[in-house]
Amino acid sequence: MIAIQEEYAHKGVQLVAINSNNAYLSPADTFPEMVKRAKEKRFNFPYLKDEDGSVADAFGAVSTPHIFVLDGGRVLRYKGRIDDSRDPSKATYSDLEHALEDILAHRTVRVSETKSFGCAIVR
Repeated sequence: MIAIQEEYAHKGVQLVAINSNNAYLSPADTFPEMVKRAKEKRFNFPYLKDEDGSVADAFGAVSTPHIFVLDGGRVLRYKGRIDDSRDPSKATYSDLEHALEDILAHRTVRVSETKSFGCAIVR
């Protein structure tokens, strides 16, 4: 996500990460731990906490990461995975970047939904 934000920031794209995990069930997802992680990883995008899970519920998020791309009019244009591999070093196709390119070119997103994978959201 850091690399994607770097690549697309100059095109007006802004990524936002939202943590919807229950901090009581997942102690690594308390707000202080989130702040620590964001600093250690040098996140170049906002990293927010969805305290009550309402954002995850509204979008239907089931895993981390689960990507939702809204266009300039705040219309959902893509949802799913970042790329085609759980291991980013083995990824051969970036679903997220292709969706961003389509949106920026004012085209229909060629694949508007993929199955997300990652850790299940703990609530």
